[in-house]
Amino acid sequence: MELYIITYKHGNYAIAAFNKLQGYGVRNMRISQTPFSIKGECDLCIKAYGQNTLDIVLNDDKGKYTVNNVYLEETQDGKTVYKLLY
Repeated sequence: MELYIITYKHGNYAIAAFNKLQGYGVRNMRISQTPFSIKGECDLCIKAYGQNTLDIVLNDDKGKYTVNNVYLEETQDGKTVYKLLY
């Protein structure tokens, strides 16, 4: 299953979006510290497991919370790599 990392302009946006989505019953995600290799972003991010969860998060955040970037986490040659999607 794919792991998507959604970064926000501010950590408060990540917390607010996560809490709102949890209230809707979305369970295939978690809030986490932003990985060090993409740490130029905010300190907190949402990790969404699977394309459906990513779509739910992005559709709900549209116009409410500023999403900076979305990354796909992959493993290549035993190393974790983050691919910028948008």
